[in-house]
Amino acid sequence: MQEVHRPAVGPPGFQYADPEHLRLVMDATPIAILVVDATGTIARVNSHVEALFGYTRDELVGHSIEMLVPTRSRGLHPDLREGYLGEPTTRAMGAGRDLFGLCKDGSEVPVEIGLNPIKTSQGDYVLAAIIDITERKHAAEHLRLVVEAAPNAMVVVDRSGAISLINAQVENLFGYTRDELLGRSVEELVPERFRGAHPLLRGEYLRAPTTRAMGAGRHLFGLRKDGSEVPIEIGLNPISTPKGEFVLASIIDITERKHAEELRIVSAIETQRRLDAEAARDRAVDASQLKSQFVATMSHELRTPLNAIIGMAELLSATSLEERQRSYVEAINESAEALLSIIKSILDFSKIEAGKLELEARDFDLSLVVEGAASVLSSQARQKRLTIHTYVDPLIPPLVRGDDDQLRQIFLNLVGNAVKFTQQGHVVVRALPVETSSRHVVVRFEVQDTGIGIDTTTQAKLFEPFVQADGSSSRRYGGTGLGLSISKRLVQLMGGEIGVVSEPGSGSLFWFTSRFARPSGVSSSRKIFGAFALVVTHDDLLAQIVTGYVEAWGISSRRAASVDEVNAALQATAGQSNVDCVAIVDTDTESATAVAALQRAAEQQANLRIIMVGSEESVVKPIRQSQLFDSIVTAFAHDEDVAAAAEAASCSSQPAEPSSQAVADGELGAILVAEDNPSLQELLVHQFSRLGYRVTIVADGLQVVDAARRERFALIFMDCQMPNMDGFEATRRIREQELHTGEHVPIVAVTANAFKEDRESCLAVGMDDYLSKPVRIDELRAMVERWLRRPESSSTGVT
Repeated sequence: MQEVHRPAVGPPGFQYADPEHLRLVMDATPIAILVVDATGTIARVNSHVEALFGYTRDELVGHSIEMLVPTRSRGLHPDLREGYLGEPTTRAMGAGRDLFGLCKDGSEVPVEIGLNPIKTSQGDYVLAAIIDITERKHAAEHLRLVVEAAPNAMVVVDRSGAISLINAQVENLFGYTRDELLGRSVEELVPERFRGAHPLLRGEYLRAPTTRAMGAGRHLFGLRKDGSEVPIEIGLNPISTPKGEFVLASIIDITERKHAEELRIVSAIETQRRLDAEAARDRAVDASQLKSQFVATMSHELRTPLNAIIGMAELLSATSLEERQRSYVEAINESAEALLSIIKSILDFSKIEAGKLELEARDFDLSLVVEGAASVLSSQARQKRLTIHTYVDPLIPPLVRGDDDQLRQIFLNLVGNAVKFTQQGHVVVRALPVETSSRHVVVRFEVQDTGIGIDTTTQAKLFEPFVQADGSSSRRYGGTGLGLSISKRLVQLMGGEIGVVSEPGSGSLFWFTSRFARPSGVSSSRKIFGAFALVVTHDDLLAQIVTGYVEAWGISSRRAASVDEVNAALQATAGQSNVDCVAIVDTDTESATAVAALQRAAEQQANLRIIMVGSEESVVKPIRQSQLFDSIVTAFAHDEDVAAAAEAASCSSQPAEPSSQAVADGELGAILVAEDNPSLQELLVHQFSRLGYRVTIVADGLQVVDAARRERFALIFMDCQMPNMDGFEATRRIREQELHTGEHVPIVAVTANAFKEDRESCLAVGMDDYLSKPVRIDELRAMVERWLRRPESSSTGVT
């Protein structure tokens, strides 16, 4: 190149360069620089080019630049040169691509090339600055190998957030291929709800880059290609390279750890709940035991004076009283009975709550329980001019196995409520089979009334303790509100359900179900064939019940509700002398005219019998199924059958001799009574006096033991709770004495405690029987007669 004068302004794209100045600059520059003319011929090189490519200056100058380009890229290079010369600018060559130079020995060297257009007096040239990036490539490859070998997902991101390097673990974790991620923004791996804030967080980190965890204390999530999220932990590491500052992010999938933590948390919560539940259970058990003990004690304390009140009222009612005095006594007795019922309800509820109630399993006649409960309450119903009907479907087996006492308790509660809340109309009690098999029977029981009804709000809480259908401030109907709650608990213990259907003013239907076992070898045998029954009543319910029974027994039936219908039915049967006919007449609804017509017909028709049904008849209301059946069988019996039955009954009616270990040589011994309450002592004296027995009264356990040692008694009534020594210890002492005498005096426990375990405790210490306070005179008579022979005379002596 010859030195020329530099124009003030060069052509567009080219900068004017002084050749000598250019030479000096090139020789002083620490990198390889060469100058190429417009034809691609090398015009000038510096010593660093010689050192980089292994050629001498003479071997390069005047030759084509393509000699330094690897063969695989040489064919494209002229076009790239022409394109650059068309728009000459200062820029990097092959931006984004890997460039290599070809050395004299045939080896290749990775390079970066910067292009600069220059203009000289000899024409336009391009100055290429060439940097050997072999070491950088080695470092980058080392980083790639380290990243690829890492067990965690590794992502390298530049300052702009673009992904420049990933490993296979990233592909596995996020579901993308390597090509899908390289060059894309790292925000694509961030869930959308966090994506907006992520660039700001990146910027904050790059202002003070350190090796640390990302988002410490926060829950981090990555976004997979399929849109699902994965919980992650991220460690950040700044990397400084010749190409700039980068961030290496190590990403760990913590899904399993999250699950383990959740399981640990759940386990800890469950453990705490269990501990809390156990503590609560223990507190509840302690509280229940204290409550049960309190209720039992209070029951005893209340029953003791109540026993005296009821007993004295009984004795007073047996004396000559004026009408007003008798009404006072009845009021006392009714109030005492009401109080006793309240005490019993509270005690029952306490037993159930404390888990002390255990169901018995014994065979019983279900119809007797249903009908018996209704009969107990029939007198109350008659006082209110209500009619009680019972119907036990004949398809229900005659015997079932279960707890008849608790079933009776439920019926007494439900039927008692029905009578209480019904002012006119009727109460119907039904037992209907729901499911029957050879081993079990499920029965639905219903108690339906025509009473005041119950609103929906009250129904929702009706079976809770102390809730009553009568919520008015006047408390017209009374009661504790425990009966239905007790009934529900009992039904649940029996494996059933309970409910109510009712509307205000339209009566109520309470129902419950229970499952019973069937005793083996028991089947119904109530069948009467070739007979006809005429049901005479104006009561539709009674007609349905009687018709249902007789037709189940094989008897055809017809209903008559007027004299004309009666006469028509009798005329139809008059000519059927071979058919036994029975007229079942409801004396509570039928007129004397209809009854007289039936009686005249019976005198004329030998095959016609009449059975009267009513509150004062041989078949009483509510009708008992067995009583109605027996009455029909008796009505159909021939005269000789009746006589034979009467003779058999008279032969078997002789009373059986009572057995008692306390009776010696046929002589009745004295009765010892242990009772510390003065009022009850006086009551017992009067009660035993009325029964005709000689008694000795003592006030505590020590006196009982001493009296039993000094005198031989035929029977001892032992109060369980007495001062100085209770009845349990006194019984043990007496039994120890008997080990030496060889005798055994019957001891009957008398206590206000009514729990089953109380009875068992009494029997366990050697007592023979159990009597619960308050003791009524009939119960006392039955207990004495169970253990002693009744004396011939009624002489009494009280000491």
